[in-house]
Amino acid sequence: MSKLYVKVDGIHCGHCVTTVRLALQALAPVDAVKMQGNIAEVSYHGKLPVKTLVQTIRDAGYMTKPEWVSDDKRNLRSRIRLVEFLLILAGILLLNLILEKALGYNIFSVIPTIDGGITYGMLFVTGIMTSIHCVGMCGAINLAAAAHQGESRRLLRPVLYNLGRVLSYTVTGGLVGALGSVFEMNAGLSGAVILFAGCLMLLMALNMLGVLHCRLPQRFTLCSRSGNAFVIGILNGLMPCGPLQAMQLYALSAGSPFLGAASMFLFGIGTVPLMLCMGVLSNALSGDRRVFVNRIASVLILVLSVVMLSRGLNTLGIDPAGSMAASAGGAGSYEGYVIAEQYGEYQQVEFDLSYGGYADVVVKAGVPVRMIIHADSGALTGCNQALKCAALGFSASLKAGDNLIEFTPEEGTWMYTCWMSMLKNTIVATAEEEIFEVNA
Repeated sequence: MSKLYVKVDGIHCGHCVTTVRLALQALAPVDAVKMQGNIAEVSYHGKLPVKTLVQTIRDAGYMTKPEWVSDDKRNLRSRIRLVEFLLILAGILLLNLILEKALGYNIFSVIPTIDGGITYGMLFVTGIMTSIHCVGMCGAINLAAAAHQGESRRLLRPVLYNLGRVLSYTVTGGLVGALGSVFEMNAGLSGAVILFAGCLMLLMALNMLGVLHCRLPQRFTLCSRSGNAFVIGILNGLMPCGPLQAMQLYALSAGSPFLGAASMFLFGIGTVPLMLCMGVLSNALSGDRRVFVNRIASVLILVLSVVMLSRGLNTLGIDPAGSMAASAGGAGSYEGYVIAEQYGEYQQVEFDLSYGGYADVVVKAGVPVRMIIHADSGALTGCNQALKCAALGFSASLKAGDNLIEFTPEEGTWMYTCWMSMLKNTIVATAEEEIFEVNA
């Protein structure tokens, strides 16, 4: 018995693995096929032309080349090329810049965050933007639901699958919300959970990019045994997923079965349009096109995982970059900071709210602070509309006009953020009198 190893591009889920394996096993000389990530180990007897292997994989809708076939799998590179990675990353960053300038929306703020301040509309938008993760990780499950069912059912079955998925999200959100009514999520636990979810997303991205080869759960193995697309959706909604778990944990913080179910329902509905379209259109994708979609999703998930890890640290009050910058500075080094003005027994600091955040400020330690934020109605967004700082004991929702926040800081450097822990700024409380002399 002989063996050949084949690198296959375009694999990003359990259904893909099964499709490639069954296609190769159907070849007459083939005795067994084992899949290790995107490498197929083909055991065969007699003759098995490389051309036949390549054509079979391409006919199944995936990408390979004659030079990707070897009798030694160490000769096969499965990582994304650095140039390709950088080009995709640059494209994502450019798209984000265009959307932020034109529409005022940052795609890196789409990782689920729920608390009492979020609007139902933002929950829906969060689902829409997060659905790129769903497409990258499990969009091809619609292929399994529609496979061999004829043209008349290629839309019906993906619809049933998505209905089952949304129902599963909603019921889970209600149960988690009910638990939250008797269990309070504090900042420490919330930050730890976000970090854990970020690590899961990072692991998924590195695995999809071929940098790591970890054994991730074959989420589609169980689902593919069911012929009922609605049941497949329900089961898929219960499978481990980084963003979904983050949503469930924030539904926990809602503290209500109704709010938990509503938040998960709206998030789920938001993921449907792209999932449904891609599930149907992916039937027409093959070869290089399938690989291209997979590459984009992989890089975006990597970026979002880094953003989520940053948010977890922010929630825990950790800002390594800000701490290093502050420790490197001294008196007179606060360029760009708003310096508090002294008024007898209290001090006052004022600034305008912007889409990108608040302001870095310097105040006198031990003296009561009146921080006034001027908010124009056009500058208020779903992200910056509320801010918090657990260390200084304040949390406030902003409205159009002047917003007053009062606190008395001890000496030190404190980070305050939006309610999503995405936008962050610094409050420096110091005893250095000379900093305030110019405003005396």
